Amino acid sequence: MFTLLVNSPSESKNISEIVTSVTWSGDYKQVARKLEFAIATSPTDRFLPRPTIGLGNMVKFFTADGIERFRGYVFFKEKSSSGTEMEITAYDGGIYLLKSKMTYNFKRLFPAQITQKVCAEVGIPVGNLANPGDYVSFIADNQTLYDIIMQAYTHSAKLDGSKYMPVMSDGKLDVIRKGTVVAKYALSPNVEPEATLLSDATYSESLEDAVTRVKIYDDQHNQVGVVENADWVCSFGVLQETYTKEKGKDPQAVAKNMLRGTERTAAVEGLGNIECVAGRAVLVRDAYTGLDGLFYIDADKHTWEAGQHMMQLELNFQNMMDEKEE
Repeated sequence: MFTLLVNSPSESKNISEIVTSVTWSGDYKQVARKLEFAIATSPTDRFLPRPTIGLGNMVKFFTADGIERFRGYVFFKEKSSSGTEMEITAYDGGIYLLKSKMTYNFKRLFPAQITQKVCAEVGIPVGNLANPGDYVSFIADNQTLYDIIMQAYTHSAKLDGSKYMPVMSDGKLDVIRKGTVVAKYALSPNVEPEATLLSDATYSESLEDAVTRVKIYDDQHNQVGVVENADWVCSFGVLQETYTKEKGKDPQAVAKNMLRGTERTAAVEGLGNIECVAGRAVLVRDAYTGLDGLFYIDADKHTWEAGQHMMQLELNFQNMMDEKEE
């Protein structure tokens, strides 16, 4: 069903046979995916393997198809004298972007160049980096490396409307355009071909963060423009934001990307579909709750236990990005 390897400086151990459960999870607001697993332990059973798993050891997790889904490092472990399991938590290499800070004056660099520079700071290899063609200049003052990367890409997102997200793949950092990959199988509460079976789904709609109009001002506080969605203003009223023009940015494009309509979110549970991970999109077909269409995966949690793979997903109609402002 899965293979779990633990690599120490001296050896590699396959501990799959004593792993009782595995949970693999991620969130679009957290660059580091997490792997939590439990292994069977006993102070009296001399036949039960007792692998030494140390903090910082590398962990690799493969699904039944032989594909590596996670490569990370042990950051936490716990066991008790009366318990029968040891709990272990590992994070992929993105954790070093969250745990490390940097001060730097970036001048006219592309977001991909900034990403390469901060990754070199902590020795993280880079893979495929989205490279929007806009220079960025800003001062990072004791900021996490993750925030620096997202700050650079937020600048581009305001201009081109894309949503960017860093992810680790095979030990390298990629920056992807979020939501462009759609999971192969749809999600449905009904047994049907080419669909993953859902056991529960909830659906909500909200105007809490809606923005139907944006007024544009210059640096002297004079209004120089306005962008609005007339249909939203008619339906929901005026929910107004303001934007002050910034050098090197198209104010109309930035203001348009600030508009936000009804926020539709959902939480679903069901049989596991390994393709359903944060940063991707998935089709949902559930007539009863009204979930019918393409949703973006904000967060995912996959669990393997007792021979079964189950998942929980947080979904959104809108493609969201973890924006970091200068």
